[in-house]
Amino acid sequence: MIGWMCKPGSTILLLTVIGIVWIPGTFPLQARRAAVRPGCASGSERRAEVLIVQDELPQMKVLAGLLQEKGHLSVTISDQASLPKDLSAYRAVLVFIHRDLRETTEKAIIDYTQKGGRLVCLHHSISSAKAANKFYFDFLGVRLEKGPMAAGGYAYKASGWSLVNLNPRHYITSFQVDWGEPMGYTPSDAPSAEGTYPSVRLGDDSEVFLNHKFTDGRAKTVLCGIVYQDKAANRTYMQDRGAWIKEQGKGIVVYFMPGHTASDYQKNGISQMILNAIRWAPGATESR
Repeated sequence: MIGWMCKPGSTILLLTVIGIVWIPGTFPLQARRAAVRPGCASGSERRAEVLIVQDELPQMKVLAGLLQEKGHLSVTISDQASLPKDLSAYRAVLVFIHRDLRETTEKAIIDYTQKGGRLVCLHHSISSAKAANKFYFDFLGVRLEKGPMAAGGYAYKASGWSLVNLNPRHYITSFQVDWGEPMGYTPSDAPSAEGTYPSVRLGDDSEVFLNHKFTDGRAKTVLCGIVYQDKAANRTYMQDRGAWIKEQGKGIVVYFMPGHTASDYQKNGISQMILNAIRWAPGATESR
């Protein structure tokens, strides 16, 4: 099931028809009730919902459809104005907010996570627009500094780039994930030796972030690194920031840098990792 939530005027009306959440004044997304298939979750696990909070709908329509098709999940898409007051019913909350993160949203997702929720932050959920928020970056354990990119300043580049699997035995990065050709990579956690790791190439319509700085020591588990070639400066950036996990209170934050365009999510490896992040049980780090 895929639903869409927004606030037309000052009143929200929810009608449930054969499992589709519909709100007058909006167009319901295409939806269908998924059948139980061998090997898929059943019972209470299947009934658990996923909420996507977004401010750019086209990419999230694609992701929601893939989560429903692959994972048989019930997915609701909301904007910040229509964010449910109580998030505790959701198995996972996915955040895809490009512009300002409202204080009400900031506090709601932090509270949800610390009480045991699964927060999945996508692409520009870490971006300069969030630097003005009081709690969010401290909660994630990141900082974006100003200054030239070559000197460590935060930057974003519209470009193709590569996501590298630095944790190939983890469930999130391995279960039914299609990776491309292995590539040479030197982890940015210096001193480190160069190794060969599975990778996937994001297209030229994608976007990569440089110089996300961690502020929480070794509190995160890094899953993926990024490789970006700055042709103008003849420099290759390799940074262990492509995907990571962080425990926060009783809950968990998972971040994925890919996701700028719908084509990012249409790559099986990317959408499958997001599905794995929703399903993953802490402690089950081995592939299965």
